[in-house]
Amino acid sequence: MNLRTNAQSDVGRVRPENEDSFLCSDELHLYAVADGIGGLPAGGQASQMAIAVLEAFFAQHPAGEPADLQRVIEQINDKVFLLGRVLSPQFGIGSTLTFAHLTGVKLNIGHVGDSAALRLRANLLEQLTTDHTIETELREREARGESISLLMENRNALTRCIGQPPPILGHCAKHTVLPHDRYLLASDGITRYVAMAEIEEIMQQAAAPEDAARTLINRANERGGLDNSTAVVLFFD
Repeated sequence: MNLRTNAQSDVGRVRPENEDSFLCSDELHLYAVADGIGGLPAGGQASQMAIAVLEAFFAQHPAGEPADLQRVIEQINDKVFLLGRVLSPQFGIGSTLTFAHLTGVKLNIGHVGDSAALRLRANLLEQLTTDHTIETELREREARGESISLLMENRNALTRCIGQPPPILGHCAKHTVLPHDRYLLASDGITRYVAMAEIEEIMQQAAAPEDAARTLINRANERGGLDNSTAVVLFFD
């Protein structure tokens, strides 16, 4: 299979700076999105540190070998947590992190927060990660028959993030790549403002990864550009 990739990021139309960071390394077969948490100081530095530690880990990791993704997440979290003790002793700092490491035909995904990994297969879009938000976790409890109460203003609050006091538990999964699969790693500046049906259509119709990334970001900005938006796109031909 041939792999084509592209990554793009945009500040949007409201925020004064872009606190998203990304990695698109065909050399390391490593792709990632990190979104600094709004409401905490130094979101950009948190996301940059998360990406830097991730890249450094895999630069030293044997090529083509799967890694212990939970251990990777723990190491990244420790570094960002310690940085937060310096930059913001009272509040700390935080970031989401969603990354994919390709080993052969396996795409190994690690995830914390509410950025997302999505897969288009046979023209159907599926989210491969679960948002670590109050709303998602309460809905899971509701599905188990538990009674819940959810205030709308709190529904998007994160229940875990990179930079939190240890320990941290990430979502780790392994997926087999098939010919013609298309993958998207995106910050919530895209997934919150562009409907899944629209993302599906954009990923279907794009002739190249850069077309998909550009269109997704443009669509988020058309909706007001209320947040930074980042897209890392992988096409397996």
